Amino acid sequence: MSEFRYNRLKNTWTVIAEERAKRPHDYATHVHEEEIGDVKRCPFEYGNEFMTPPEVFAIRDEDSKPDSPGWKVRVIPNKYPAVSPDTKLEFNFDCIFDSISGFGYHEVIIDTPNHFKHIQNFEEEDYKYLFTAFKERMKALYKDEKVKYVQIFKNHGKEAGKSLVHSHSQLIAIPMIPKSVDTQINQCRNYFIEKERCLICDEIKFEKIVNKRIVYENQDFLVYCPYASLYPFEVRIVPKFHSHSFLELGTFSSLIDAVKIAVKRLHKSLINPPFNMILYTSPPKRDKYKIPNYFYNIELFNHWYIEILPRIAIHAGFEL
Repeated sequence: MSEFRYNRLKNTWTVIAEERAKRPHDYATHVHEEEIGDVKRCPFEYGNEFMTPPEVFAIRDEDSKPDSPGWKVRVIPNKYPAVSPDTKLEFNFDCIFDSISGFGYHEVIIDTPNHFKHIQNFEEEDYKYLFTAFKERMKALYKDEKVKYVQIFKNHGKEAGKSLVHSHSQLIAIPMIPKSVDTQINQCRNYFIEKERCLICDEIKFEKIVNKRIVYENQDFLVYCPYASLYPFEVRIVPKFHSHSFLELGTFSSLIDAVKIAVKRLHKSLINPPFNMILYTSPPKRDKYKIPNYFYNIELFNHWYIEILPRIAIHAGFEL
């Protein structure tokens, strides 16, 4: 059984999950820099639906049945989860050590039925199915009041933490707001209190004036390398209109265009680099939260975005 352990010295939480060590790996073969894996044994392969837990969401042909072929994108519980909805949410302590039972939801979004198609080759329709799955699962999981944050991410390439070659994304819903997200919310709140403006909206305006780090721009989204990037070739994809939540997005066409261009340019420039793609968005407002007025005006000062972090450099001592 997993649990969250509090690191009081560094003010962070760590997930201790023994089940994660059992997850399979199939990075056995590479041909011409392309990922292959073992197709026959791949649990995400079209026709191998019996090898996974029952799906919780799918976009599929009208005449197809759950857990059978006919799907475009498929969401399943992770067979080797970091957290579980079957775990009772409990808060524990042992002297100075605090922990929380490993309650939560850990799901896998199988991006495409095509084992050989990866995100740099996705078509507009593939992205549409994927982002729809993101949105629908977030909406569904936030109905559970115990869930404080849903983190969606994609690991691309073995060096980025991807264990199975077949293109997939992941979702983890947990009973707390992660420190990195909380820090960003607090920074945006403090900026708004001082300036009465959104920090990221101001960043967008400045980047457009300087025009040094912009990768791509369309009508609704700006793609740029952040001024103080943590990773070489780090890319941020931000709506140019103010929006605090990914769930507010009505149509995906401009977002698809921006993500598609960003991924293709990284793929071409760095020759298929491993990367992590992470969605940062506002948590839902909860009446019962440990910090009073935490969500006050969050729709005015917070701003959602997607980050792509290429893993082409190893963080050494000083960076860590």
